[in-house]
Amino acid sequence: MIDDVYISLQPHSPDNRALARECKDVKIDRVYIGSCTGGKAEDFMAAAKVFLASGKKVKVPTFLVPATQKVWMDVYGLEVPGSGGKTCSQIFEEAGCDTPASPGCGACLGGPRDTYGRINEPMVCVSTTNRNFPGRMGHKEGQIYLASPFTAAASALTGYITDPREFLL
Repeated sequence: MIDDVYISLQPHSPDNRALARECKDVKIDRVYIGSCTGGKAEDFMAAAKVFLASGKKVKVPTFLVPATQKVWMDVYGLEVPGSGGKTCSQIFEEAGCDTPASPGCGACLGGPRDTYGRINEPMVCVSTTNRNFPGRMGHKEGQIYLASPFTAAASALTGYITDPREFLL
């Protein structure tokens, strides 16, 4: 069973920890699943399992950025167990997520204003990236909550930081 995926690392330091259920009143504006650390095939598989179990559509924009070209191909090619043969990309589409982007650092690094998934105004984002200091994903007033792909997907479905067990158990 998953044991530590319910942690949410609050702004503006990975040392600022809380359980996802302790942050359940935090309304979010978007979810970002990806980057080098949070964009592995198993991360997308985990998120797909939450979306599949829920059968619901996301309530906030949900950005998907695989770490590598191989992972991008896996998102489109690997079947999710228990899905009846659906791939991660098919499940993401059914859930209303953005189409998986080309691999890259993307919004994790902040990048220019036109970077895919970048935060260009003060907003709250649940992200599977590895850092959440001010300005990391763009706007200096953005609040980045670091989370597992399970928690990120569950949060996308509710629009609030959400313990994924609401959908997985």
